[in-house]
Amino acid sequence: MFIFLSLVVAPTITPARDFVTLVQTCESCHGKDGNSTTPDVPIIAGFTYEGFLNTIDVFREDERVAKEFHKAGEPETVMNDIAKGLSDEEVRNLADYFSKRDFKPAQQSVNTELARRGEVIHKQSCERCHTDNGAKPVEDAAILAGQWTPYLRRQFDNFLSGKRMVPRSMLRRIKKLSKNDIEALLHFYASEGLQ
Repeated sequence: MFIFLSLVVAPTITPARDFVTLVQTCESCHGKDGNSTTPDVPIIAGFTYEGFLNTIDVFREDERVAKEFHKAGEPETVMNDIAKGLSDEEVRNLADYFSKRDFKPAQQSVNTELARRGEVIHKQSCERCHTDNGAKPVEDAAILAGQWTPYLRRQFDNFLSGKRMVPRSMLRRIKKLSKNDIEALLHFYASEGLQ
């Protein structure tokens, strides 16, 4: 029974897959060229090569557990299972591909007052690693400016609950933030994507 269920929910990647098929598999959730149109699914276009590799590694090791995702008409997928099904060479090829795609910010609503407050918080607590107002990916520091707000909100929740590992220096900073501070940051990152 377990084997049957894992076959049903496993991604449709086969051992003899070509690169185009791999990219299309990623795009089925993450959108064309990695630019997700689904608020719960992150935009992966423009990830750094190293950041992509690291992200896949933490999913493979279950150090980061992804939310199950179900797109209408397609089987349910879990990023951990997908990552475990990729060879190292496939991961390197995908990292190279998505790192060269242009990040297209999510179009979403913004509270400008909160965004202004979030900018101050970002400058004080986040800019050191998430440079250029969160718009420039550096090593493992992903693009925050223009990323989907619901996705980022879930990541903050995961950091605070211990469901997602995070560098100690970052966790110390996040723990000092109130819920209102986090909400302000989220509006700031959303507003940066609209520029």
